[in-house]
Amino acid sequence: MSLHRLIRPLSAAAVLLSSSVFAQEHDDSRAERIENLVVLGSRLPIPPAELPGSAQTLSSDDLRDAEAAFATDLLRTLPTTAISRSGGPGTLTQMRIRGSEADHVQVRIDGFKVNDPAIGSAYDFAHVRGPTVEAIELLPGPSGALWGSDAVAGAIHLRTPLIDGLELRAGIGSRRTREVTIGAGRLGDRGDVSIVADHYDTRGENISADRGDPDGDPDGYTITTVNLRGAVDLTPELRLSGTVRGFDASVEFDPAPAPDFVPADGDQESKIRRVLSGVHLDWSPDEAWQHRLTLEALGSRHKDFADGSATDLRAGRRFRASAQSAHTFAALLPGTQQVVVALEAEREHFRQRGMATAFGDPNQNQSLDHRSGLLEWRAHPDEAWHLMAAVRRDWNSDFANATTWRTGVRTNLPAELGSLWISYATAVKNPVFTERFGFTPDTFIGNPNLQPERSRGVEIGWTRAFLDERADLELVWHRARLEKEIDGFVFDPASGLFTARNRDRNSRREGVEARLTLRPDAATAVTARYAWLDATEPENDTQVRELRRPRHNAALSLTRDFLEARLRLRTDVVWTGKRDDLSFATFPATRLSLDDYVLIHAAATWQAGPRLELFLRGDNLGNERYQDVFGYATPGRQVHAGFRLRP
Repeated sequence: MSLHRLIRPLSAAAVLLSSSVFAQEHDDSRAERIENLVVLGSRLPIPPAELPGSAQTLSSDDLRDAEAAFATDLLRTLPTTAISRSGGPGTLTQMRIRGSEADHVQVRIDGFKVNDPAIGSAYDFAHVRGPTVEAIELLPGPSGALWGSDAVAGAIHLRTPLIDGLELRAGIGSRRTREVTIGAGRLGDRGDVSIVADHYDTRGENISADRGDPDGDPDGYTITTVNLRGAVDLTPELRLSGTVRGFDASVEFDPAPAPDFVPADGDQESKIRRVLSGVHLDWSPDEAWQHRLTLEALGSRHKDFADGSATDLRAGRRFRASAQSAHTFAALLPGTQQVVVALEAEREHFRQRGMATAFGDPNQNQSLDHRSGLLEWRAHPDEAWHLMAAVRRDWNSDFANATTWRTGVRTNLPAELGSLWISYATAVKNPVFTERFGFTPDTFIGNPNLQPERSRGVEIGWTRAFLDERADLELVWHRARLEKEIDGFVFDPASGLFTARNRDRNSRREGVEARLTLRPDAATAVTARYAWLDATEPENDTQVRELRRPRHNAALSLTRDFLEARLRLRTDVVWTGKRDDLSFATFPATRLSLDDYVLIHAAATWQAGPRLELFLRGDNLGNERYQDVFGYATPGRQVHAGFRLRP
């Protein structure tokens, strides 16, 4: 489906909804209630004070104050994560949580899964524009019992904007960057509808060799995103909601030829398209029962070009359906309890096209069916105690079935000493198509005995507010083991071909995280975060540090209002410690260390009138020279300015 064919029905749906079912009045507190709930810690949204875990959130204020061009600009301020971007805007951007693999994070948008079957069920964070997201929630730790495969190290939820009226945002900046976002919506007593259209393009930089090479060829990036979100109360008990989101992107990049295998100037390009559509039908016949039926579809296409000619194509599709029922009751134990039962079905397709060579034929069509059932139980014996347990069973059509579970407890300590929690959980990552069939199936030995990768993790955390609620501190210790990790490049001496196998030894992760938030007055907020991580994997007879996982991460965010809140300043300082990577200029590859770096981002917004807001944003103000991935240069100092017209 092309993006322009998507825009027309989105616009028509927005007009229809806004003109037919919405009343003029609306409840402004609805968005605030959503903002204050955790959507990943349970199959139903819950208050943070009931969660036996450490959900981290980036609110709508965070995204708007930072004027972040991309969501990853703010995700870097969460030291739980390690961001690896292979060059400039639009290039492959991976995120690792607590030392995990890059494909061990499940990503959801408005409650719908968006991990891409075309890239190993991973998620490329490069294409999430900041203005198209209203809030972000991160739940670190194995979450497979709640959300299924891919949530091995955690899950992320992106909430798209709710708009009442008409908004226009536009800006220009360094590297011939232009961006414009148009949003329109209506909030009513019976429902809401919001549509956002966003376009961003930049000349980019030369990611090969040294940044700023006057003889280098810059690598540009263009993306157009359209997002429609809406909901309507069909009856007082029945609510229909849904999201349709699509983007079309063009990314220029450089090849990495032998013998150094680092980027060198060249004319290569990827054209990427992804469309998500999904609906929720919620039925609440009374306060004790809540039912939800969900249908969703995801389609993606990645097409690569070299010197203007198409070279290969990868496409993925996923169809999912789930039915869920939740019941709240008071029996057997003091207080209230809640039980959630859910059934899910999923089908994935993978298609790859390319030119056959002496190394093999990449052309293939693959599919996979998946079924699962889960049971979650939550109890609140009193206001101080919150307990939960969940178990899931996954049935796979082509490889081993799996059972995962999660349990946790949270309690308020006496004498106002804060809140303490502990959780223990497991999760799995299913083998992906390329691990089972390779990039060239005719020269790859498929392994029907592959088992899902499995993670086991424990977390202990404590948080306390002090200074009359003007400050709070959170400390977390976590430890995890990754078992049955899949090695997709195992040489088989008997055939002279490659295959995939589960490793016999485990990878280990352990770490400590700290967060301190200060609100000395109504105009100032300061948040400091730090994470220490020890992540290792087996190599021969020892354990070595995992690649691209820094041992130390830290961030400081400061927001300050001036002139009766007409001027707001936001500054983010992010420090990423040293981490290992590989140079493939030798065989076997040589392990090396990437230097630590500090990124300084700042934004200022000025309320110039009742509806007009001006903004100025600076990225990498220290003009730091750094690499997330060995050999790939990253953007230097950039400045952007623009305006926003708000309702």
